[in-house]
Amino acid sequence: MVKSLSFIFASFVMVGLWLVTQLIVDVRLNNLISNGDLPYGPLPSVEANYYSYNGLVEAFDSSVPLDRVKEFSRSEFEELLITSLGPKMQKGLKPILSSVLTLSEDYQVDPLWIISIIMVESNFQFDAISPKNARGLMQIKPDTALHLYQLMQKNVPEDQVNKNLNVPQENIEVGIFYLKKLLQNFRMNYGFATVAYNIGPQKLRNRLSEKSLDVKNFSYLVKVQERYTLFSQNLKKVLKDRPSPFEFTYVFSDQGLKYDQQIANFFPLSSSENLFVFLP
Repeated sequence: MVKSLSFIFASFVMVGLWLVTQLIVDVRLNNLISNGDLPYGPLPSVEANYYSYNGLVEAFDSSVPLDRVKEFSRSEFEELLITSLGPKMQKGLKPILSSVLTLSEDYQVDPLWIISIIMVESNFQFDAISPKNARGLMQIKPDTALHLYQLMQKNVPEDQVNKNLNVPQENIEVGIFYLKKLLQNFRMNYGFATVAYNIGPQKLRNRLSEKSLDVKNFSYLVKVQERYTLFSQNLKKVLKDRPSPFEFTYVFSDQGLKYDQQIANFFPLSSSENLFVFLP
């Protein structure tokens, strides 16, 4: 009989605590809404407010936390990359950065790698033309672009190719598509794909079979890696002291602490730690 009464009393206390905590939650929420601290109704969508490169193999440094890029808003991440460079290079990168990051996301390639290649190829000059007629930001030859358009299943007339390559976003997409293909052809080896972009995939294969190429010290690859380091070091530096997401943190207002103390006084055996047990 005594045990039954104890159980009933304990159940009553637990239900009472749950009801009180629900009341506190409602009061706090209503106060926040009435003060304008929380909007009433559905929150605005933030689905597309960040870049996502989850699951990517980093180009040259496996410690680069590309999976944490989504912790930044798009504008924050863009600013981080821009401030990795000096003023002159910042001016060239800023107008094209959004396109580079979005297309890198679409094709799921390391965006720092793409930016680094553009720096080496053209220094962000969208109208650059080489002595070999390579054009635009990513220095693509018209005959190569025509072949890539066919692979992309885009019907672009031959007399339109040069004009397209002078359009920054078009040039970037063709270049990223090509780099993605090279990555796939060379089993996701960023070093080989980078060199192949410079000298051509068949020439790279020939020189590798002849053992006449030191890929690791190839000058073009070294230049790209140096630029890559500028961005990767800045990203790691910013993230070093930034807390990882999804860590539980309880925040109490002064009013909330008063409510908590009143409940603790009313139920001497309870504590603020006990209360969370009964939260739904």
